[in-house]
Amino acid sequence: MKYTMVAFALLLCATANAQTWHFGPKLDVNYSTIKGNGLKNKFSLGFQAGGFAEYNFNKHWAIQPELLYSWSVYKKDGDFLTYYNNYGRTGAGDKVNLATISVPLLVRYNLNKTISILAGPQYSYLIYDDEDLLKNDRKAFKNSEVSANIGVQVNLDKVGFYARYNKGLTDVNDVDERYNWKTSHIQVGMAVRIK
Repeated sequence: MKYTMVAFALLLCATANAQTWHFGPKLDVNYSTIKGNGLKNKFSLGFQAGGFAEYNFNKHWAIQPELLYSWSVYKKDGDFLTYYNNYGRTGAGDKVNLATISVPLLVRYNLNKTISILAGPQYSYLIYDDEDLLKNDRKAFKNSEVSANIGVQVNLDKVGFYARYNKGLTDVNDVDERYNWKTSHIQVGMAVRIK
């Protein structure tokens, strides 16, 4: 999967040189939560940074692939050991930090020159986790996640300001099969078109 993501990034860079493609950097604040047994369903602040490309088919329709580094913060609930008493660590910390490489593939509809609506799937791959929820250094989170995005963007010349909701579709709980953990993210940020 890592090789697929690297190939996608190279393809993104190579195709961005064509005249019909536009690209640039983006940065946002990322409020994240996980709904599931043993974890707090409360939004915590993280961030997301990366790049986007866009290909306009006409004045209304476009595709917008992105390559993003995401930092998400979650919290263990006080009842974690109630659900995972066979695997959970008694002295585990409350904070969970996860870093992923995310690849959204969005369809963009431009209502006019200023307002755009974006929606589409996203694949995320876990590259770093800072959590000690389980015994024997076992990791509690799956490496892969599929999610869906929907959002709106305000375009002011080369700068876009956006708000997006991302909902996890797959279970990220790697402890056992009894309970599902699904993520949600609210993202607010800025994208700058440099070409």
